[in-house]
Amino acid sequence: MHVPHAPEFSLSVVLWLAWTTLALVLMTVLGLLLLRWWRWRSEPQKAAFRQRWSEVLMRCALGEDLKGQLPHLKSKERWAFMKLWLHCQLSLKGPGRDRLAALARLMECQSMAMRKLGSRHAAERLMAILALGFLKDEQAVPALLEQLHQGEKQAAVHAARALLEIDASAHVDQVVQRLLTLTDLDFSLVSVLLKPFRGVLARTMMEGMPPSAPLQACAPGAAAAALQWLRLARALSLQVPGERLGAFLANSDDIDLLIATTRLMQGEQGTQALIAHAQHQDWRVRAQVAQALGRIGRLDDAELLARLTTDAQWWVRYRATQALLSIPGLSVQKVQTRIECTGDRYAINMLHSVISEREAFA
Repeated sequence: MHVPHAPEFSLSVVLWLAWTTLALVLMTVLGLLLLRWWRWRSEPQKAAFRQRWSEVLMRCALGEDLKGQLPHLKSKERWAFMKLWLHCQLSLKGPGRDRLAALARLMECQSMAMRKLGSRHAAERLMAILALGFLKDEQAVPALLEQLHQGEKQAAVHAARALLEIDASAHVDQVVQRLLTLTDLDFSLVSVLLKPFRGVLARTMMEGMPPSAPLQACAPGAAAAALQWLRLARALSLQVPGERLGAFLANSDDIDLLIATTRLMQGEQGTQALIAHAQHQDWRVRAQVAQALGRIGRLDDAELLARLTTDAQWWVRYRATQALLSIPGLSVQKVQTRIECTGDRYAINMLHSVISEREAFA
């Protein structure tokens, strides 16, 4: 029986593919080795640069006159200097920051920051936005306002910080208005970047607090607007009067709104409205109520929390047990007695778990 031979060109193609693959692998390995070599060679230079200019920046922040003593800054080093300078600005408070801003203006960092606003790299754009704020460059306000209203979410938050750095009283209204209308806002970023301006933001926020009337009867979108306000207030750690939050609890049945309001509860005022949701049909609300009572609860709330330790949901039992152990005047022994009186083995097991957890992290 005759067996046909494979075409000769097939072997050639296979060999060509093999050699090409081998060449690509070798080029990749060589590229990685060159990259490691370049980093090894340049790291001492970068370390020396950071040490030299960190000392200069610290001396400047402390008020030392550096005229005629500044090291030479090469053009390729200007962006590295900007990053180091920005790190110092974020780390310091008080007059030292103004001295650093004067130094950066002397070195014409405004023009570089303005150019970086158009960078293709998001990290460079965000750093440039912050830099313009710390430079207190009034001429950059139009560009920063554009970033606030038309930029992406992270850029808007960074622009908010920059505008507040330049003139908080002049820009706080626009900043708050934008943050309240920005969907999918990164509240953790807001908490970090805008914390230094919590005072001025709090006044504007409290003036624009949504009404506590039944939200179903308000204009369309009222519940969403209220939820955004509550979440932003929590990100800024605002002290919202308990009676006003209690009105929200009493006038809404929206799950997200109830949870956001409960997380803001900080005082005994409004506690009764909070307790009214301890038996809510949604376990997430019950868990938040238990957690809030751990912050603001009294001995009178111990019986309610003991009942919540027998809840069908694990998270509710966990939060209620933590809350019981946090109430002033309740020792571990008293909490154990209360939970054992429920006769619920899941509640008793949860107590032992929470006590062990506390001892492990003590």
